[in-house]
Amino acid sequence: MEIALLVIALVIVGIFARRYYLSFSAYGSKKEKAVHGRQKVPVRPQQTPRTTEAKVLYSQAMTYFERGELDEAEKRLVEITTIEKDFNDARHKLGLIYLKKGEFEKAEEIFKQLVAKVKDDAIYHSNLGRALYEQEKFQEALASYLKSIGLDDTRPGRFVSAAEVYRLLGDKEKAQEMYKKALVLDPSNIEYLLTFAHFLIEDEKYAKARFYLEKVLKLQPDNKIALEMMKEIKD
Repeated sequence: MEIALLVIALVIVGIFARRYYLSFSAYGSKKEKAVHGRQKVPVRPQQTPRTTEAKVLYSQAMTYFERGELDEAEKRLVEITTIEKDFNDARHKLGLIYLKKGEFEKAEEIFKQLVAKVKDDAIYHSNLGRALYEQEKFQEALASYLKSIGLDDTRPGRFVSAAEVYRLLGDKEKAQEMYKKALVLDPSNIEYLLTFAHFLIEDEKYAKARFYLEKVLKLQPDNKIALEMMKEIKD
């Protein structure tokens, strides 16, 4: 096996797939599929600011947020949190901004405040997991991801996030279990399949890795990463 080419393939998959899914599972991506027959997830009620000042600031903050002008959005959200301390939606958006800006200690503080106030919100726990993961607080991150899954087991990205933390903690059996659960929920997800194949190659389970790479190639016959990995793995 030509080590250099395999390393390139694994680095591409590792950086793209893992960062992509840890990020999107944390933000509660709308792309994730809810699966019928699993637990019913309560919908978080939309909050409305009570004061006119907070309403204006929140409207401005959301406009800046959507434009990607995070510093301007942050200023207004910080101001709102001093005006209406119980307006969780503003605090949540502020936490997301800190995640996007890579200010993970600030994000951790925000999401810890939120989970202390609203203990049964899966997105808050998942976002806290992301903030902790990025600071390499892996045991705490795992607890947050598992809490999120316990509250809402319909989001496959959260299982991928938990799998990644288990992998880093050296628990390969649990990592594999989580990857498989993600693929039960979303069996045609190319990035999940590549990420799991990458994990299996790391664990020298080449036949199993080939099985999942073949799934990728059935869905995308010209997928360059899968083709490269297929050429380089052992029989």
